[in-house]
This record gives sequence, structure tokens and C-alpha cells, in this order.
Amino acid sequence: MVLHLLHQMSDLEILILTVAVVTCLTMAAPHIGRYVLRLPENNDRDDAAFEGFKAVMSMTGVVLAFSLVQANNNLREVDGVVSKEATTIALTDRALLRFGKPEAAAVRPLLAAYGGAVVDEWPLLALQQRSEAVDAAYNALSKAARAVAPDDSRQTSMYNELLKSLDDLSDLREQVLADSDYGLPRFFWITTACLLGLGVVLAAATSSTLSRTVGVGAPAGAVALLLAFAIIVDLPFEGETSVSPRPIQNALMANAHRT
Repeated sequence: MVLHLLHQMSDLEILILTVAVVTCLTMAAPHIGRYVLRLPENNDRDDAAFEGFKAVMSMTGVVLAFSLVQANNNLREVDGVVSKEATTIALTDRALLRFGKPEAAAVRPLLAAYGGAVVDEWPLLALQQRSEAVDAAYNALSKAARAVAPDDSRQTSMYNELLKSLDDLSDLREQVLADSDYGLPRFFWITTACLLGLGVVLAAATSSTLSRTVGVGAPAGAVALLLAFAIIVDLPFEGETSVSPRPIQNALMANAHRT
């Protein structure tokens, strides 16, 4: 729920908010420990807590760096599926145009309608939902395309390729729908939150001097940057950095100008 709310913001706003909250909370922790929890000054405790804090922040940074790479790879993988879907739409339109029969050319508007319905479905993908309009458009397209009868061996070959393209369109759409929830597992976010919480607790046990406050704030800020980047690229169909329907829109525009 928190991630969905954050993705209503721009990438820059997510970055600023995440860094500000994590860094300020961590830098405030030593003062909370000193003046709210009334922890007495103790050099041994301060040194031990600071060493533990550095270890926890290092571990958190490693986890976030690995997860950021994974999330970015997931985003690129889904984007590749969408690009392949756009290519398949273009190939299908080309096959219909070159088939050489009026019945095949008459199917092209149905293909355009299907592509338009897929683009209109995009906001639903952020909610992991499918559009009945796309299902209806695909059924109409498939029925009309399969009704085209080839007259010779050349058209038979193109007809078989056309049927394969239709099957590919169905498979690619189902893959996109399945990938709409292709984010990092919830356990990752729970683990990250626990590590950050532990870091804040250790920071609260350190000295409230200026040098120590800066000492805990700097690593926390670096970790917060990684956290912000992971949040930004985590969900493939939400936020400013997300998979776009632009390849499909470009394919539809190219189809419309193809004669």
C-alpha cells in the first residue's frame, strides 16, 4: 500500500522524501536517546553502537544494491515483452496487407482496434486487472482473421504465419498481465524495514555530539538513496519510471500509414 502511494509522486519527489525521512530520523536518533530516553553518556556503549550501526548499514546497502539490480532487470524484461508485442502487431498488419485479398485487408481495422484497446488497458495493469474490451477485441480479430481462406500455396504460407502471429499476440498479452505484479517480494521490504529500524535503534545508543550525528547521518543518506531507487523501479506499471505503451502506439501509427 505504501509503495502504491509513493508511486503517485514523481521520481524526484520519491527521492527527496525517502532520503529526508531516513536521514533525518537517523540523525535525530542520538538526540532522542540522550534527551528523551535519558541514556547516560558512555564511551564504550557509543563505540560499540556505532560499530554495530556501520555494520548494519553496510549490510542494508548490499541488500538494496542487489535488489536494485534485480528490480531494474525486471523492468527491462517487461519492457522487452511490450516491444515484442508491438513488433508482432506490426508483422500481423503487414501480413494482412500483403495477403492480397479484400477479406484480409478488412481485418486490419480490427487489429487497430485491438491495439488501441491494449493501450487503453494500460492504467488497469497498475492494479493487476485486465480489460474485457481487450478480450472482446481480440476475439473479434481472431474470428475475422481465421475466416480468411487462402487461395494458393503462397497465401497458405502467409495464412499460417498470420495464425501464429495471432497466437503470439495472445501469449504476449497474458505475459504482460502476469508481469504487471512483477515487483520485489514483500519479504524484501520487511527485511529492509527491519534493518533500517535496527540501524535507528543503534544510532539512538550513540553519543549526541555533532560529529557522531553526522557520522550516522552520512551512511543513512547513502542507504536512503539506494532505497529510493529501488522504490522507483520496483513496480513495472506504476510511477514515472515504468513500462510505457509507446512501442505499441508507434506500431499502430505505422500500420495506419502503411498502404
